[in-house]
Amino acid sequence: MHMNFFKRATTSILRRPGKTIILLLLVLILGSVIAGAISVEGAISNTDANLRQNMLPIASVSEDWQNWHEREDVIAAQERIDEITANFTDEDWRAVNWEALHEEAGMPYQGRLMPDMIRAIGRLPEVRFYDFTIQNSLQSFELEEYTGDQDWGRMEGEPTWFTMRGTSSTDMVHFNSGNFQLVQGRQFEDQDLEPGSQTSHIIVSTEFANQNNLSIGSMVSLNNYVMFPDENGDMWGWGPDFWTEENIYAQIGLEFEIIGLFEVPAIEDDSDPWSQENQNRIRSLNSIFTPNWALEDIMRRTEQAHITVWDATDVERPDWMGQILDDEEREETQMHIIPLFLLNDPDDIESFIEAANEYLPSDYWQLEFRSGGFDDISSSMETMQTIANWILYVSIGATLLILSLLITLFLRDRRYEMGVYLALGEKKGKIISQILLEVVVTSFVAITFSVFVGSLISGAVSHNMLMNQLTAEVNDDPWGGGWHWDIFDQIGIPSDDMSIEDMMAAYDVSLTPRTIGMFYVIGLGAVIVSSLIPVIYVVTLNPKKVLM
Repeated sequence: MHMNFFKRATTSILRRPGKTIILLLLVLILGSVIAGAISVEGAISNTDANLRQNMLPIASVSEDWQNWHEREDVIAAQERIDEITANFTDEDWRAVNWEALHEEAGMPYQGRLMPDMIRAIGRLPEVRFYDFTIQNSLQSFELEEYTGDQDWGRMEGEPTWFTMRGTSSTDMVHFNSGNFQLVQGRQFEDQDLEPGSQTSHIIVSTEFANQNNLSIGSMVSLNNYVMFPDENGDMWGWGPDFWTEENIYAQIGLEFEIIGLFEVPAIEDDSDPWSQENQNRIRSLNSIFTPNWALEDIMRRTEQAHITVWDATDVERPDWMGQILDDEEREETQMHIIPLFLLNDPDDIESFIEAANEYLPSDYWQLEFRSGGFDDISSSMETMQTIANWILYVSIGATLLILSLLITLFLRDRRYEMGVYLALGEKKGKIISQILLEVVVTSFVAITFSVFVGSLISGAVSHNMLMNQLTAEVNDDPWGGGWHWDIFDQIGIPSDDMSIEDMMAAYDVSLTPRTIGMFYVIGLGAVIVSSLIPVIYVVTLNPKKVLM
């Protein structure tokens, strides 16, 4: 009885230890390279999933001043405006109608950001949640700002100015995104967002509340002060001599009840109280949230008072004060409106930009994003993915070529053995199965070791590569790590960009069943394909010629 091909394969492996070890080592080396490339791919997938759990990008719309003023038609229009106003007197400047002047000079249309545009963008499928905030500053002679370790040197006798941030939502982006944590009380409810009350509600920080001995249920008064104009028509000034009772024409505001207290996460390095991160945090802690309607009401009454105050003086009213108050467009656009859009996923940014740009009034407006630094590490991971893919393709090609040649050479030394099998009547299919079994068993052992070897090596190498790329991107930051200001600082959402250390902590090179399974499929598949050329060699053998 002939020895079956399975027993022949195991016997061949054991009786030729030298060739078996050579094949095992070669597959181990090539397999480790393939395993490393696959591990990097798996690590990128793992890291991407980890980051997406914590990074939901926030978008807003702002004025693109820099690119706008670099346009040739804008530059030309500005030159014409300079020519027209070159000989303006103070009276001319006070009376100038800027809209008419821009039209005369041919200034391109900028457009205005309107609430209906914001609502249209908010309905896009990429948007999880949206809101828009009306911002204004209100004053108080009684309340104090929280300054932390900073000393801002407030002038005695002047009121303190507080940044008011409006909302029309019961689930504000500031809290929805995790940048602010509500620690006591509640957010606004539907009835709070409806106008018509002499009392509005506010949400303040615990630090602000403690600074002023306030708590949930406390009432505070915040106002706009409209001053009598001086002999030159100016209504603004500073210093205790300016902020006197006889200079105040009207005090316009509301009584506000505190319904909630929030906290802002501490920054990692608070050693420098004047750092940008620290100052942004201080601004956030002094932010006061209230329904949009309250700010709209105060602003409209303030605008009315600014016009009527001239009737109580002998000073000639400037032309710009005579604009019609009931103009619907003016009523909507004199407010500083800033939209907020919380997107579903960082990958939605490109499609969101393309869709949202259709609703913006002109290219004077631009979309800005806060994505927690996802774009930085995403760019670096894309580079690593490209490198890993090339390594994978090259290593698979090298495996096919090298193993094909090696197995062919090994089989040439066994031509007589193959000829004997064929002469004894063994079917070519069983001889081919024996060859494949010998190669696959040896390769399986090598691949099993190479999974862990490749993962360890690639983990260390890719970790250093990613660290170097992220460090290089930080060093290439156009702001140089210095002071810069964007729309989100105005909104009161502090930067949530992850540090390089946080990003690297999310980089996960651990082996998963998917990664291991993919490696075995690719590794063994390459080995089997590498055996096709030797198989063809066996099929073409003529036992008579071999044994003669």
